[in-house]
Amino acid sequence: MKKIKLTKAQKKKLFSILVVLVVVCIAGFLSHRGESIQPLVEYFPFLEEIFPQESVPAGAPVMDGAGLRVHILDVGQADCILIQGPEKVLVIDGGESGDASTIIQYLQKQGVERIDYYLNTHPHSDHYGGITQVMQAIPTGEFFHHPVPEEHTPTTRSYQKLIQYLLDSKTKTTVLDPGDTLDLGGGAVLTILAPLEGYEDMNNNSLVGRLTFGERAFLFTGDAEKKSEKAILESGVELSADVYSIPHHGSNTGMTQKFLDQVKPQYATISVGKDNDYGHPHRDTIQRLSEGEVPCLRTDLLGNIVFETDGKTLSLSTDRGEYQKAA
Repeated sequence: MKKIKLTKAQKKKLFSILVVLVVVCIAGFLSHRGESIQPLVEYFPFLEEIFPQESVPAGAPVMDGAGLRVHILDVGQADCILIQGPEKVLVIDGGESGDASTIIQYLQKQGVERIDYYLNTHPHSDHYGGITQVMQAIPTGEFFHHPVPEEHTPTTRSYQKLIQYLLDSKTKTTVLDPGDTLDLGGGAVLTILAPLEGYEDMNNNSLVGRLTFGERAFLFTGDAEKKSEKAILESGVELSADVYSIPHHGSNTGMTQKFLDQVKPQYATISVGKDNDYGHPHRDTIQRLSEGEVPCLRTDLLGNIVFETDGKTLSLSTDRGEYQKAA
């Protein structure tokens, strides 16, 4: 067989073709697995035309230290909040058991592959019902709660299932008290403010936390009522917040005028189910917000509510268009 001799120019061209074929094969493999080929695109721009990359959707995990996203999920007459920090993800509460699939799908849509911290404000089913299923679906690093007196420990099947799951999975479980903090990285810190006393009413035993990031702050209150609010006010702790998550689905059992005056929110959010049996949010709550000219963002009217901040600016988006003024 006659040997073919290649010139230096031909060898160089052939080598270039082989390199391109190898790069295309690698990019194709990564793309097939759903992995980003962006690092390769930076060196071989032509790959962008062969394997176009989808842009990162709004609400994708914030892991670059650039910002913070807070999602008030629409889970009907229940509570669930997703916080995507600069480095860590925190979920507060888990709705009712029937809300679990909705929560899981939402978190996965936001690109959440791991929950670093899961916090249950208090043991009422509309706050813990779906937690077990969410934790089973998405790996969770640490679970946080506040001690519950034995006589007030729920005996429901879903709560016992949660306790058993924590034991069986050996999930690190930590008690939170006022003054404790959760670091979400990049300067984003959740500080626990309450409960400051022991209450027979589990609503007042709700963990209350203030999340700060740069010049912005968020206040999360669970179902805390007037007794807990009074103790918080008397403690003199800083309460100002741009976003105030109104306690107990907008019930008139919480959010006194004195408390609202201290928070001075730019926005108020209410997690509430449409046409619920409790008449939430109560007229007193809505009127108080209206008189204070605080926009009232309700999940029953707006669906999921998302705030995003870089520590200075604050943007807002909802599932159903512009927010409505409290009225």
